[in-house]
Amino acid sequence: MISMIQLKQVLRNRRFVLFTILLPLAWYMFLYNIQADMLPNIMLGIAVFIGIIGNSLATFSKRISSDIGFYSFESRFSNYGIKNYLLDQTLVQIVLNALIFVVVLGAATVFAKFPINGKLGIQFFLLTIMGIYFSVIGFVLGVRLDAKLIDTVGFPVIILAALTIIPFASFGAESGFISLVAKVQRIFPGYYYTNMMNAILSGNGIQLKDMLLFITTFVLNIIPLYFLVPKVKLSKTK
Repeated sequence: MISMIQLKQVLRNRRFVLFTILLPLAWYMFLYNIQADMLPNIMLGIAVFIGIIGNSLATFSKRISSDIGFYSFESRFSNYGIKNYLLDQTLVQIVLNALIFVVVLGAATVFAKFPINGKLGIQFFLLTIMGIYFSVIGFVLGVRLDAKLIDTVGFPVIILAALTIIPFASFGAESGFISLVAKVQRIFPGYYYTNMMNAILSGNGIQLKDMLLFITTFVLNIIPLYFLVPKVKLSKTK
């Protein structure tokens, strides 16, 4: 019930439409026009990632910051705790991220003749896992930071998150900074998502090493975030 109410509220939110629907569509068309030699699924993944990150770290985190007071108060008098709220909100995020995927894919199919194939199923699954990852980050930001502070730090956080998943190697970019970023990316699951997608698209199959590192980095990143979720609401800086 709570999940359905939250879902309806989000779909009416202009912030959601801007950051998670229009922005990834613009990114896809931008990449399509300047990177004609990039694999279509890679372009799709980047655009959907932009939507997922915007949804999780901008829209979602601010919504959590605004609503967490009520649910933390409720947790004092019922068995519905903050971590139950995290689970419900994660389910909502999965639906919203699936919507982002469908919208971008639909636009890519209509305007860029995107090839529909079975590889999309694997890509959708991997993007869903990444969506959960960024949603947990957004939830932690929401319960730890005031809504006004989220507005202030939201854009820099989104840029940092994007740097962890953008496959600079696919752009053919080479510099000291790019090489450094590529090395740092290896401690985040987005790097191995790209490796697995490249393997699938090249017909070589996913390497066990990349799969294990994807799972390992996902878990190692999520565990400390999970323990940052308080049992009750924290006092926030005004």
